[in-house]
Amino acid sequence: MMGPAQAEDTVTVLVRNDSVGFDPHKVTGRGAAEILFMMADTLVAVEDDQKTLHPLLAKSWDISADGLEYVFHIREDASFCDGKKLTAADVAYSLNRLVDPATRSPAAWRLGSVKEIVAADDYTVRYTLNKPHNELLLHLAQSFGSIVDKDDVERLGPDFGVKGLNGTGPFCWSQWMPRDSFTLKRHDAYTWGPAFYANQGPALVDTMVWKVVPEEGAILASMQTGAGDISYVMPEWAIAQLSAAPNLTVAEPRVSNYSAYLGLRPFREMTSDTRVRQAMNLAVDRQALAESMWFGQANPATTLVSPKTIDYSGEYQASYDPDKARALLDEAGWTLSSDGFRYKDGKRLAPSILAAGTSGWRSRLEAIQGYMKEVGIDLQLQLVEPAAAMAQINTSNEFDGYALFSPYATAGEVLMMFHSANIPAPNRFHWKDADTDAQLEAGQTALVDADKSKAYAAVQKTVAEEALLIPLVHEKLFLFSTDRVKNVKVHGIYNSALYKGLDIEVVK
Repeated sequence: MMGPAQAEDTVTVLVRNDSVGFDPHKVTGRGAAEILFMMADTLVAVEDDQKTLHPLLAKSWDISADGLEYVFHIREDASFCDGKKLTAADVAYSLNRLVDPATRSPAAWRLGSVKEIVAADDYTVRYTLNKPHNELLLHLAQSFGSIVDKDDVERLGPDFGVKGLNGTGPFCWSQWMPRDSFTLKRHDAYTWGPAFYANQGPALVDTMVWKVVPEEGAILASMQTGAGDISYVMPEWAIAQLSAAPNLTVAEPRVSNYSAYLGLRPFREMTSDTRVRQAMNLAVDRQALAESMWFGQANPATTLVSPKTIDYSGEYQASYDPDKARALLDEAGWTLSSDGFRYKDGKRLAPSILAAGTSGWRSRLEAIQGYMKEVGIDLQLQLVEPAAAMAQINTSNEFDGYALFSPYATAGEVLMMFHSANIPAPNRFHWKDADTDAQLEAGQTALVDADKSKAYAAVQKTVAEEALLIPLVHEKLFLFSTDRVKNVKVHGIYNSALYKGLDIEVVK
């Protein structure tokens, strides 16, 4: 852990987990996104309401009436950290790399059904779709839409996003020490920040350090002793106490969608019966979980999609009913034995759940394990190092379910993880259903909002009825900053507390 003394113009952000890398087109975790937002820019930026768009690398854009063509007019004064000028060729290269099947990007679907993306001239990009994609601009504002330098990608090869990344953001890659820290240095030439910042650049601090502190108690101590300046991963049990601390400021975003859930896999023997998945859902007391395991600092989730989200449908709500869970398991042929667990054809009902081995997930999953035991299910927990857990959840078939958080802005965004084209990730359920695919495509391509909402409501109904996941809570985002810094604005994009960091200052 860092000592209290810090360099005068350095701001330290305390986080709990690191990323596996920082290639924006391959890595989907929040741990990568929050740093990529500072290192790289996108064509458009979104306000903290998660829907109001602003120019960023594109100074303006035109959309055809049929929704099939977008023309982006690229600003002429932007440059990469190494001084190379940004052109439309860089934009076209970056977005084509994202959708290229060879990239194997879990975020490729975000760009829609692309016909072609070309640089019409040095500062014009023509983006043509095969069918409309009504949320394209919102997706282009996410870290996956980061514009990168082709020369940098080709020079670094497999080390791109591991040993470097030449971006156009307000901060530049300095040093990544995996599982320890990530250091960013100010991009002195940067002057093209989004209009919703008072300061459009350059940044007001020289260095941003993202320090990985896995233990909750150590993060708390670091913020209290001044070893850290900013954190949004303070333990839930300390939120009320910290909010009253005179040396700390707390902020919550206008919109924050970060939902915790257990994904269940229908192709696995233990979780193949819909009745078993429904019973697992009915066994969990979300209200009690939110109160005890999240210390009342999260909202119980009865749906995957959080209320107030664009296209949220509350038609089907998960409930807590252990008696109904037992009846469903009886009906499915899982018989309760004298040891308190259920058996069928000589096998115990013991589904395995893979999760990051953080203290938070460990305690929460142990509580859920207790709920499952009450109805005769022997839930097996496989807890591994966080970065390794994400890699295994994305690639391995050797478990029945997994614990994850999903950051998202709209219902359509989070629901795309049920499209069969997105197997193995983000469709980690491996859910294959022609009607689900058709409804998701109808939602994506709708030119009328009511049609979009109707299609996405149908998908939410299917997800709930098939019990493809167990919704747990919708987390809140609390951004704490010490009195050593000021103008620390909370954003919430992809549940990243910070965005560009352009207004942050060290108090002199």
